[in-house]
Amino acid sequence: MVYKKGLHGPNAENRGPPGIRIERRFTLDEDTQSLGAPPTVPNNPPPADEISNGTTSSREIQSESRFFKSESKANSTKSERTSYVEEPASNTSTIERREQKIEKQRSLVRRITNDMQLAQYAQKMDLLQQTHPTVVYSGGVFTQAVYRIRSLSFIESGLRRMLWYLGKLVANHTFLFSVIPLILLALSVVGPVVNRDKLFISLPFSHLFGKSDVISNGYGVSRSASASFLSSNPAFTALNCLDQNSYAVLMKTINNKDSILRRDAVLAYTVLKRKIDDFPNARRDFLESCSATCELEKEMVDRIIKKSPQVALTYPETFVSMSKDSSNLSRVYLGSAIGGVETDTDGAISRAQSFLMTFQIRDDLDGNQKEMWTKNFIDQINHTSAGNISFFPWSPSSFHASIIDSLTSTHQVLLLSAVVVALFCFIASFTSNAYQSKPLVGFQIGFLILATCAFGLFVQSAFSFIYNPMLWPVFFVVVAIGLLYSFHLHLSWSRFSFASLHPTEKIAFILSYDGPGIASAITIISLSFGIVGIFVKSIHMQSTFVTLSSAVAALLFMLFMFLAVFLYMGGRREAKGVKWFQCFKTGDTHFTAPNLSDYDTSSLFSLHDRLLDNRPSLSRVLASQLIISKIRYPLVFICTVYLLIAAWGCSNVRVDLREEYFLPAESSPSIFLKDYKEMYGKTKEYLEVIIDQPIDYHDDLIQKQISDLLDWAVSNGFAARAISWLNEFKKFEKDSIYDVNTDTFVPVVNLVFLTTDSYKRFSSDITLDRFQTQIVRSRMYLELTAKGVNDRRVMVEQILEKASRAHLPVSVKAPFTLSLLHDMQTVSTVLVALGILMVCLFLFSLLCFGQPALTFLLLFTSAAVVMESVGYAVLWSVPLNIITFTMILAGNALTCAIVISFCFSYSASGKGQQRAMTRMQYTFQATFYPVLFACAVPIISYLPLFLIGSPIIIHIWKVLLINSGACIFHYLFFLPNLMIFLSEHSSLSCFSFSCYECCCDIDDDNSIYYIPTTGRVVHPNDGIYQTSYAYSVTAGIHPSPPNYLAIGPPSSVYGESKKSHRSRRSRRNSESSIGEAPPSSKMGRRRRKDYSVSSRNDSIYEAPPSPRQPSRSESPRRASHMNISQSESNNRYYDNQLPNMGQWRPFVPTQPFVFYPGIPRGYQGAPR
Repeated sequence: MVYKKGLHGPNAENRGPPGIRIERRFTLDEDTQSLGAPPTVPNNPPPADEISNGTTSSREIQSESRFFKSESKANSTKSERTSYVEEPASNTSTIERREQKIEKQRSLVRRITNDMQLAQYAQKMDLLQQTHPTVVYSGGVFTQAVYRIRSLSFIESGLRRMLWYLGKLVANHTFLFSVIPLILLALSVVGPVVNRDKLFISLPFSHLFGKSDVISNGYGVSRSASASFLSSNPAFTALNCLDQNSYAVLMKTINNKDSILRRDAVLAYTVLKRKIDDFPNARRDFLESCSATCELEKEMVDRIIKKSPQVALTYPETFVSMSKDSSNLSRVYLGSAIGGVETDTDGAISRAQSFLMTFQIRDDLDGNQKEMWTKNFIDQINHTSAGNISFFPWSPSSFHASIIDSLTSTHQVLLLSAVVVALFCFIASFTSNAYQSKPLVGFQIGFLILATCAFGLFVQSAFSFIYNPMLWPVFFVVVAIGLLYSFHLHLSWSRFSFASLHPTEKIAFILSYDGPGIASAITIISLSFGIVGIFVKSIHMQSTFVTLSSAVAALLFMLFMFLAVFLYMGGRREAKGVKWFQCFKTGDTHFTAPNLSDYDTSSLFSLHDRLLDNRPSLSRVLASQLIISKIRYPLVFICTVYLLIAAWGCSNVRVDLREEYFLPAESSPSIFLKDYKEMYGKTKEYLEVIIDQPIDYHDDLIQKQISDLLDWAVSNGFAARAISWLNEFKKFEKDSIYDVNTDTFVPVVNLVFLTTDSYKRFSSDITLDRFQTQIVRSRMYLELTAKGVNDRRVMVEQILEKASRAHLPVSVKAPFTLSLLHDMQTVSTVLVALGILMVCLFLFSLLCFGQPALTFLLLFTSAAVVMESVGYAVLWSVPLNIITFTMILAGNALTCAIVISFCFSYSASGKGQQRAMTRMQYTFQATFYPVLFACAVPIISYLPLFLIGSPIIIHIWKVLLINSGACIFHYLFFLPNLMIFLSEHSSLSCFSFSCYECCCDIDDDNSIYYIPTTGRVVHPNDGIYQTSYAYSVTAGIHPSPPNYLAIGPPSSVYGESKKSHRSRRSRRNSESSIGEAPPSSKMGRRRRKDYSVSSRNDSIYEAPPSPRQPSRSESPRRASHMNISQSESNNRYYDNQLPNMGQWRPFVPTQPFVFYPGIPRGYQGAPR
């Protein structure tokens, strides 16, 4: 340590100054040695030969001597200064403060104006620029901080300053800031009022997969747009539930062992079908007509069913004669009329359980005619009965009405869920302490959350053409984010309650300290999901993400304006000493004087360390247990297995969307669909391959390409067989006597092939132009296997790709699924949305926070939670469709909020939390309960929706539960250990080598000592121990040895919070390090105990500030041992492992004292 000359000791005629600020700094060329007794002040300046270290010239010594002599003469006046005013804290930037540090230290020495000067002035050098940039010395423990990109820290700094002044404004204008959010909410109602005609609940299918369900490779769509098939093929006819003109009746035996092929059941079937067909006036005016062949085949089915009790029938096809005069047998398909069939060894029907009759009304009927027909349809079914037979009708009107009623009931029950959320917020605001209970704040939190949901709904309704009735699940994600941040702010008031503070200053402090993380997180989430909603193609995803983005953006204003007002009002009542139920009591309005006159970053973080209540709690204990080394390896194993199981589940993803998911389980359409798929489900498992453009079917190359296309599906196991009129025509051509060429191909097909009894069933699969000279459209069929049904997306993609390479205009249609377009596009749409979301999260998080560790954890956790939600949903048999996938992506907003809140709290833990353990305890103390509320309350408030009984409601609840469970799992097991790994054991956390300080840009006060020299102003009745710090030095004392200050040595056990925590060995070691200091008396211990209580209560309002409590590893004996060992070894961290001079504070006795060359006799140590 380099000492400078010319410092004088105290004068007997003059007292010391009211305050001295002493700064001890280490330089690079210092020897690391154990802390001994601090030097005292020399009486006279020592000669030059005693202080010269070989590097100071005689000219410098003489100039310094003249300087100090002039200063001594100037201060020898008898007029004593009674106050000392420090320069105000600088608000300059980090670079400017770093450049001005040396000048500040020089100005500090110049301001010392009495005879008692410092024994030395060590000019500080920038040590950290020459050492490893990621090591921070902290109280004897070398820990690593969370680093950031310094060039991006201006956003957080600006937010802190802005929110500080916003907190001041909120406290001074409570009425204004409580009204402004309500005005914004009222303005959002304008859009729904203007578009009130659109606010009605309709079918959600147009929002889920659009109105068109055509999957085509893009060839020939324009020419065939007006062409359509005359009728459906009876062998490949399935009920289209979304068709508004399709009606059906299902007759089923009540007893599964009974057969419906008996006389009374067949008679009931015949009578009912004739009554419905003949309406009105037996003319069939309302039914759609088809070709003569089609009508004949329908009639033959009815005749076969009528004779089924007496005739043995084969299944699914039987052979009958179409007329009495013809001996040829025709093939009639019975699979679409008779269901639940059991056959014998010869293929004959032994038992059947159901009959199905379908009706197709004309498209040109008006509303009244449709209503008349539907009324007659229902009446005839109700008046028809048969023994042991149940009738299940299907009509589009009942199907639509059931879905709309279910959605309407869902929106009504949402009000009950809102009541549950509000009630929870109200109850959670109570504590065991009636002074700290704030039910008004809890009530306003509930109102705030519901208001943000309404705002998002109003914004979406204002910009959409029609209201999306499946928008409501996203509100539970908004509720979760609102609970997370609302209770984070609410619990911050009690978290920073270690000492009293003025309510105005405290609300400003809370907003300034915790607000930047909340504001940045909300901005990131809102912008990211808003961008995804703009670029994604799915209408349902667009409306959902726009609603989520709008609601989260509104949450930002409601938190910092509306909730901050009531948080301040509740804290003000607490500061007054008024209980929550004492409405008419004024209380004590004499609050503590403000601690900060204006915003200052260094003072703000120093105030944070003094206000933090770090007493043991459940969250802090949990944090300490989760990061201990004993459970890290088991946690790694558990987390690995957890991720592997989720990845295995993702490999079995199947997209599934059905009509019955939107219907209550006990509704009539739901029962019909269940029985229909049970009895006739296999008849729907086929794929239509449609050629939409006129082509040369006689060309051998085209025939081969079409045959190869169909055979590929069969050879790869997607289809059991292919049914193609073109293949049948090639067989017919071989046995035919007709000369078939390009000119005669169409006439032979139309006039010969389709009129043959064996090939009449293909007449509905070919469409000719009006001149009967060209085939404009045709279709083939693939009977699918279970593999083809499950892997339909892969199968259809391959078919369309092969058709495109062959230049065939092909489109496909799948009657067995609600929407093939939905099944094909859902996975790709979700992947695109997830990719856009990840890019936005990466850019915005890096820009707002500048912490690579936070960005990495955000991206990793988001991707992992999405994968886990998908994987475990598959394992839990949750159907994955556009609704559940959208909820998985929307739930990622909660994941982002939790990760950002965790990482920001860890990085902003303050200078008092330098070790990984204390940082993690601080993080859990700040975020554990808000995260728990955010993950649990939406799941509980969702339970009233189970009253509806729709399967889609249960599916969404399972997705929310899996997502919340994944968030909790990552919060407890992944984030703590990953954050420690990134901040201490990996270079990923340091993006730039210029980052050399902790995440908080604060000047370190460890080496700053305050020697207060004026008595504290205390009230005589406060019961606080009065201590005088004034110097009283008698005249005529003997000169003291050089290099010693008139300050006692530090206590060797300073920093121990509780005596019981020190072991016998540590006490023995500490006592031996003191030297010949005598043990303290009982009265001294009591006095120091009383003093420590009084100083803790008011230390944040008056200088000096309380020193930071060191860890147990900072005992002098251990520090001495460490310094000696480090000085002997050549270590690359040698320059950083310096004794911490900031861990002791000079003790100034209240009585006159004499300078001694050693430790003062009877010294008891600094008060603790």
